[in-house]
Amino acid sequence: MNPTTEKFKKNIYNIIPVPYEHHPTIFDIDYLKLKKLGFNTLLFDYDFTLAPWKQPIDNKTVDLFKKLYEMGFKIAVVSNGPEKRIKNVKEKMREKVKIYWKMKKPFSEKIKKVLEDLDSRPKNTVLIGDLFFTDILVGNKNGLYTILVNPYTYEIDSFYKKIAAIVSKSLYFIFFYTFGWLFRVMDLAVPNEFAETIFDIDYKKLKQKDYKLLIFDFDNTLTTWRSEKLPDDIIELFGELSKDFKIMIASNGKEYRFDNIKKQLEMYNIKVMGYSLKPLPFRIKKRVQEFNIESTHVVLIGDQLFTDIIAGNKNGFYTIKVEPISSRERFFTKILRFFEKISIKTMREKPKF
Repeated sequence: MNPTTEKFKKNIYNIIPVPYEHHPTIFDIDYLKLKKLGFNTLLFDYDFTLAPWKQPIDNKTVDLFKKLYEMGFKIAVVSNGPEKRIKNVKEKMREKVKIYWKMKKPFSEKIKKVLEDLDSRPKNTVLIGDLFFTDILVGNKNGLYTILVNPYTYEIDSFYKKIAAIVSKSLYFIFFYTFGWLFRVMDLAVPNEFAETIFDIDYKKLKQKDYKLLIFDFDNTLTTWRSEKLPDDIIELFGELSKDFKIMIASNGKEYRFDNIKKQLEMYNIKVMGYSLKPLPFRIKKRVQEFNIESTHVVLIGDQLFTDIIAGNKNGFYTIKVEPISSRERFFTKILRFFEKISIKTMREKPKF
């Protein structure tokens, strides 16, 4: 079945605690990106996510909540602890943040009631927590977008609380590097969208969502493998797109291959880079910094899950996979295509416009 029309079904991701994203703290999450992707509700765990165990939230967290409220998010705290532990949030935030206690995570029933109370849908809701076997598991079971953060250790003055935070973090990394690593790699290869060709992408919608830079793979995305010239219809498309976007081509091919391509695109000021080393993210990230554009405003478009899409997702870009133009490609790429077919059948859907 073509992945552009295939409906994603419930799969193993709904019953294992693998998050969509993992960040050091709640302050490192790209909330603007979440807003652009259509999320309107944020559910936060409390202990070790918002504050040290049994401690009130600090001013930095209060300021974050105010900012998120102004962005239009509905915000709630969902804790397994008692009301007295989290009522300081209500006192400091009043009607801006709702609180729910004794949630019995990872069991699902109370989370469902929270969503009903907030008048929120699972597909528009993010759950953020520090425990993969309670917070992330209950979020996945309920079809929420889940984000794992490291246990809160900022200004913890208790030796025992620090030990508890370290144990929690260690458990996740044990899981990640044993049973969970395969699922994380497969998750990184999931694009936000599928399209047949680059001509089928809704660029008007990307402009409306304030995307500013388009990064295209080259071989089998723009033209056939090892070609040293772009077709006229691609040049024409780039001429139109350059009115609204900055454009860059990032290929794993050798630099000398693109001398003629650079001349073709010179009039549109389109950057072309070889040796991009996808799926490694750092060379593309460094080049994007030259545009002075945040990753939240970047789209990466390519034909390979395990090179293009992983590189884009690692950099926090919006990713779109297109079908390869030709079956002619490297032998190693053909091997990856086999694993792509398996991955597409098992992957969980990522948010899109």
